[in-house]
Amino acid sequence: MGGNPSGFESRRSHLIMQPNDIVDQFTAQVDRFVASPHVNEPEPVARFVAAVAPRGDEGALDVGCGPGLLAKAFAPRVREFVGVDLTPAMVEKARAIAREAGLANARFQVADALKLPFETGSFDLALTRLALHHMPDVRGLVREMARVTRAGGKIGLFDLTASESTEESAYLNLVERLRDPSHARALPISEAVQVVGLAGFDLDRVDTTDLELDVDDWIARAQQSPDEARQVRELLAEAVGTRRFGGRRVRRDEAGKLKFIVRYMIVVGTRRERLPVP
Repeated sequence: MGGNPSGFESRRSHLIMQPNDIVDQFTAQVDRFVASPHVNEPEPVARFVAAVAPRGDEGALDVGCGPGLLAKAFAPRVREFVGVDLTPAMVEKARAIAREAGLANARFQVADALKLPFETGSFDLALTRLALHHMPDVRGLVREMARVTRAGGKIGLFDLTASESTEESAYLNLVERLRDPSHARALPISEAVQVVGLAGFDLDRVDTTDLELDVDDWIARAQQSPDEARQVRELLAEAVGTRRFGGRRVRRDEAGKLKFIVRYMIVVGTRRERLPVP
């Protein structure tokens, strides 16, 4: 399959999933997501906690909480932890994991991230981890997170990054979407920072952390057709030794297995007294 980013753009629309399809996709992924080595890697989560720096008395909201893995890191460090997700199976798994971990201050509910069922200024911390790239309206999501965060409270974003190059970013997002149809778009760091600022937050901190992933394991943890999996492998093989895959390093190890570096961004900001007029 040829690597022509401009041709990729014309294929995007039919690959973007609708909300009901996203729920179906994540229902099928629950157990694999919980067992995922890179999702459970402790160092990136520890860096996210350190960047947000909870004091211990906050009410925290996790938007797109999935199976509640972030609760294990944050709930012991805040007064109350609330997780919301669109997928009921993820919420049920989050409740089970919280019970097993003894997180008495954590609760979870089904909710739409773009229409959060909370009053304005309800939380001190609004967090999201590995959910932004699944959101069809990132600006709307961050504005809604700003609405439910009190003045002086914090937002914390943790997500995949894309290249600042349009062509490299297009290549990355196509591969990501072929591998997992629930993927909408990974943002370059500059855009994430802009979105946070436009939503009413003053930027406190931007950080990145890298992790190398095995391509076969990465593909196996999502739902795709055999043809889509083949295309993902071909596109990544074409990207070896180049910046084509979103600026990420792609290589073959000594055994010939494909591997690549994923870069995560951490963006933290403090909510201003007044929110911008929509």
